[in-house]
Amino acid sequence: MTIQEYTAGEPVGQQPKTSMSLLGGTILMLVTMVFLSVIQEPLGWSTLAWVALVPWVLAVVRVRRGGWLLAIAYVLALGYYLVNLYWLAAVTALGYGGLCVYMACFFVLSGFILRRIYHKRSWPFTVVLPLVWTAQEYLQAVVMTGFPWLFLSHSQHESLRLIQISDLFGAYGVTFLIAMVNGLICDFLLRPLKAITPRQKKKVSVATLILAALCLLLGAVVYGGYRLRQGAGTMTPGPVIAAIQENIPQYVKEQAASGEEIFRRHLQLSEQALQAGVKPELIVWPETMTCNPLNQEFLDLQRQHPSYDMSLYSPWVQSQTFDKQLRELAGQGAAVLVGTPSLLMKEDLGGLAPAGTANSAVLYLAGGQRFGQRYDKMHLVPFGEVVPFKKSWPWMYRLLNSLTPYDYEYSLDAGEDPVVFAYPGADGQLRRFAVAICYEDVTPHMPRTLTVEKGQKRIDFLLNISNDGWFVRGGNGKPITATSELLQHLAICKFRAVENRIGIVRAVNTGISGFIR
Repeated sequence: MTIQEYTAGEPVGQQPKTSMSLLGGTILMLVTMVFLSVIQEPLGWSTLAWVALVPWVLAVVRVRRGGWLLAIAYVLALGYYLVNLYWLAAVTALGYGGLCVYMACFFVLSGFILRRIYHKRSWPFTVVLPLVWTAQEYLQAVVMTGFPWLFLSHSQHESLRLIQISDLFGAYGVTFLIAMVNGLICDFLLRPLKAITPRQKKKVSVATLILAALCLLLGAVVYGGYRLRQGAGTMTPGPVIAAIQENIPQYVKEQAASGEEIFRRHLQLSEQALQAGVKPELIVWPETMTCNPLNQEFLDLQRQHPSYDMSLYSPWVQSQTFDKQLRELAGQGAAVLVGTPSLLMKEDLGGLAPAGTANSAVLYLAGGQRFGQRYDKMHLVPFGEVVPFKKSWPWMYRLLNSLTPYDYEYSLDAGEDPVVFAYPGADGQLRRFAVAICYEDVTPHMPRTLTVEKGQKRIDFLLNISNDGWFVRGGNGKPITATSELLQHLAICKFRAVENRIGIVRAVNTGISGFIR
């Protein structure tokens, strides 16, 4: 019996013809991190996405010292997320740091898998890389409530023909195509460098891989053209909707004295919309722009607890005033959808105490009455809206809660069911819509849950109300500047419109409002 020495998982006699130094691999991985950064908004150099993964893959499979390489890959990936998600730091430093530390692990996991495949199998990267990278993005979207941001597919949001396949495969289908082209380039560069054993000689040729990739790309483009032509000439005018856009940084919104001024400014903009040349059927306010609770349970506290003099409770008095003014606004002939906090109260120790809070949407119908249901946000943002593990690991929840900058219980309660709002349009037809609040529009399954029931579309359009005032810099005497979050949020929302074949109206404070159709 002879003893063979093994390096990086293959016999010495079958090692690649050349190998790469650790320094060279580090430089290549750094190039990929730069490419993955600039392909996203606000730079949007989307063409680089089709080669962005190539340097990283070459480094991952060619550097001899695999352990050190993956450690460096983790550090570079951590830096990539720290740089690109910088806008989260001002909202939740704990969540920002923890998220970046967690997300960087996916680079190491995919790198380990690709390295093992390269040294143990002769599978083509034209197939392997898109499978591994798409699976990685899927895991990012679902594990730990998910954070589907900075996907390869998001870089192509302006390529309307290409992204039409999202209604079949989601944004993951676009990622698959981009990673496939990257994998094809890797096959072209790597195959001459790897010695092949007799058992591995029956492998797919590069020419066959090129043909397969071209067929898939052509199929996506042809399908996209078909989908775009399908709507041309058949679209009919939809309802007139006014999206109210203000510019209120979060630090202003958090000042208790500013609540009434914020409400007044939105009321004035709504009045202007009603006096415009074409009167809107629906007026949409962004997320939590009423500041005070408007859920019916809170407004009915005096009736529910007659022994308390609610006129002494100023938040309740102000909520009554807001509710009256919104009814009057809707009474002018347009439905009004407002983002509002909801607050449930209970009797406790001889007084009233909070029993539950939610991030909600409430609809006032034309004529002044309220729609019978409100929608409570179902998908809460960890650390931004809720501290995790409250029910599963109470000890962990208490620990994490103690590390937040708040000295009170700020976690919201998640809604349990989607709500379909409806109002009669100007033509007498019933308009049906649902509301995705804040980041519910970036999580693929949430708009699907709101839009479809038992395989059938149940709404005519989708609203996204958000408060991106968290993600601006400056204020308090300094110039206010936007961060990359604003454009990236809009780019991601486009995919939800294509995936569900539905128009989306965005009303976003300090962000980018608009119509996606």
